[in-house]
Parts: sequence; structure tokens; C-alpha cells
Amino acid sequence: MTEQLSLALPAPPENDPDLLVPARMVNEWVYCPRLAYLEWVEGSWAASADTEEGKRIHARVDAGRGTLPPPEETDEAPPFEVRSIELSSERLGLVAKMDVIEGDDGILTPIDFKKGKRPHVEGGAYEPEKVQLCAQALVLEDNGYRVGDGFLWFSGSRERVSVAFDEDLRARTREAASGLRLAAAARRIPPPLDNSRKCAKCSLLPICLPDEVNLFRRGGPPRTPPPAADSAMPLYVQQPGARVGKKGDLLVITAEHEPDREVPIGEVSELVLSGPVSLSTPALHALVREEIPIAWMSSGFWFIAPPAAGGRAARMRARRNMRCAATPSAGCCSPATSSGRSCATSAPSCAGTGGRPKPSATMPPKR
Repeated sequence: MTEQLSLALPAPPENDPDLLVPARMVNEWVYCPRLAYLEWVEGSWAASADTEEGKRIHARVDAGRGTLPPPEETDEAPPFEVRSIELSSERLGLVAKMDVIEGDDGILTPIDFKKGKRPHVEGGAYEPEKVQLCAQALVLEDNGYRVGDGFLWFSGSRERVSVAFDEDLRARTREAASGLRLAAAARRIPPPLDNSRKCAKCSLLPICLPDEVNLFRRGGPPRTPPPAADSAMPLYVQQPGARVGKKGDLLVITAEHEPDREVPIGEVSELVLSGPVSLSTPALHALVREEIPIAWMSSGFWFIAPPAAGGRAARMRARRNMRCAATPSAGCCSPATSSGRSCATSAPSCAGTGGRPKPSATMPPKR
């Protein structure tokens, strides 16, 4: 039996800059073709703890620094380092935003930042990350630059992993980029992964519905979706004289004779200030925008007060209270609630009616 040969079908050049595929999407295509299609073609997106951590890791490099010299000047240029450089290639149909590029003796070294620790796998990194870095190298070469090896920087373990751009990796990268571009042009969404562990941590799980789609394709019971994992924890600050400020996406706690401590805002479920602790206005605004509760306590942890604004739910309760107060004869805001108890929470007549009281409602006495 003769073996059937396969012929590679590269995607044609792309002249429209809006249709150039980002190198990051080639990473997603290798990781999960359906995920790349949903994000790039259909524009689906859902943030997760992983994406927020990645955004925080890239905050410094995304600020940009330096200018990449033209290809003909790199041989005579002194060693340099530039950050957040974006280049494109119409021939490859790719656009790449590179975190760091180092140059020495006319040879450029792209460096891509990754969250977490270096994985202990063969080659020092997973295939999607190596393909993304190789796509950056191909774009650099298509713009006339000479490229050596690349590096992946893992912020969790603070390690550099070298990636050699051999012909095998280059071919896999071109194949992945062409596959994504052809799927986008054909508007044909790839099938979901089959019983993959990747799905449990994917933020697009409720949109992708891999088990439900596979159920209709071939039958079989779907798996129970895993509950959302909320890694946020309460933050208690009780050092007398301490101050809670804000720097970027971080809360910065400063105290006399102690080193500053930084906590990502996304990892805080509640801020509790005990005793003489101050909170800066930018930090207060950031916490209120994220609807993170704040509680002021005495030094003995007696509750004093929360902030006046409690997010969208508090605003809706306040509107219901004002509507009830405007019609006291209706019985919603009867004398039983004059002691300060909110009718939005204590009066069943207001719940589910948009704040419109029922004349026959009877308020329970306060206990």
C-alpha cells in the first residue's frame, strides 16, 4: 500500500494590515486551534487570573524603550537593547510585538517574557511558546535583520531559556501561521479538543463548549464544568502608621523601618484597615472601581465603617430606597424601617418588583 503524500498549502501574502495575524495568535493556534479562532476571528475574550498576571508581567516592557536601528546600521551599532518593538511582514501575513530585542555585532536576539516558572520539559519550554518566538524571528528576518538564537524569560523562576531557530521549528511555525490564516479566510472554526486538560483552565470554556459540541458530533456524556477558581484573598493592614498606596496594578504597603510590600489588586478580595492606617486616594479609587470591599476597623478590630460607595449592587439598593421613600403611604418605608434598616433588604414587597411597593405589604418588626 503506497503512502499518500501531503502537499503544504501556504497562505498567500496579506496586503491589508488589519488582517495580519499577531504572533501571539500563532501561539494560541498551536496550543488550541479553536481558541485561536475564537479570539482572533470571532473576537471572543474573557479575562482570567492568568491573563491578568501576564498583563502585569508585561507592564514594564510594554512601556517601550529605545529605537530599533535600520538593518544596514546594526553591524556598526554598539550593543543595544530595545523594548516593545512591533514589526510586520506582508509576505508571511504576520505582525509581532516583541518584548525585548538585544543587538550585538549585527545579530539580533529576540526575548519574549512569560509568566510563571520555567517548565521542566525537553527543550526547556513548550511548543506554543517556541513557535511564537520563532514567528518573531521570521518577521525580523523578513525585515532585513540577521537573527541568532532567541530566549524565553520566565518571570516566576527568573530564568532564561535558549531557543534555537532550526529549520524544523521554522517549518512548524510557518505551517501554524498558514493554518490559522487559511481557517480565518474560510471562516471555518476548528473542532474543540477532545477530553483535554487544557479546557478546565481556559477562560473561554463557557463560549467554546467543547464537551457540548463533541456531544452533538459523536454522542457521549459531557463533563461537569469545573467551578471558577478565585485566588483572591483578604488583605489585612494593621501596622500603626502604615500607608496603602497604588503603583500601576499594585497596592503598595509602606511602613516605617520595613521594606515596602506590593500586592496585585486582582489578588485582593477585601481590604481591611485596622487602627491608624492611611489609604491613598488613587488606591481608594482603584478598589472602588473594581468593587473590592474596604473595611475600617479600630486597633482592637471593632468595626467602624465601610466606604460610602458599594458598587453597582449598592447603587441599585439606594435607588430602590429612594423610590420607596418617595411613596411612604404605600407601606414600603413604614415606621418599622425608620430606625435605619434598609427597605431594599428587609422588605419582601420591594424585592423583584423594581422598587415598586405593594400596598398590602406588612413590615416585620426590628429585632
